[in-house]
Amino acid sequence: MFRHCKTVAEVKQLYRQLAKQHHPDIGGDTATMQMVNAAYEKALKHLDGQTTQDAEGKEHTYYYNEELERRVMAKIHTLLSLRMAGVEINMVGTWLWINGDTKPHKELLKAESCFWHKTRGMWYWRDPSQQTNMRSRGDFAHLAAKYGMTKYENEKQTALH
Repeated sequence: MFRHCKTVAEVKQLYRQLAKQHHPDIGGDTATMQMVNAAYEKALKHLDGQTTQDAEGKEHTYYYNEELERRVMAKIHTLLSLRMAGVEINMVGTWLWINGDTKPHKELLKAESCFWHKTRGMWYWRDPSQQTNMRSRGDFAHLAAKYGMTKYENEKQTALH
């Protein structure tokens, strides 16, 4: 299923496509989704330690963290299942950034442990296990260019690298 994927970004992009097709909450079936999850985990484990370069030429090494990956994917699925019209969910690294017409969904986002980022004017979610004292410089476009971004919408998704 993921054999042709050579990078972590390719594996994650394909997983998200397959999950959108086969996730039980979105009309798929549990058995197929379990097969997709198992193949995804195997592919990521295989890429543990892979080093890639970002848009600025800096090297990043991927270290597989099964629990973190599962929590991020679960949060994406939860946010998509809320069917928030006019809202985009962008994954940058392992953080989720939510923008668009979010005002009508403010309480839903808060209930899902999302926080408002005053400077960037967007909602975000990060796994509680991740460090909070890291400060990133630049605007959202800079973050997306540095770490890669995948955009999720209720009806489609787009990968941007």
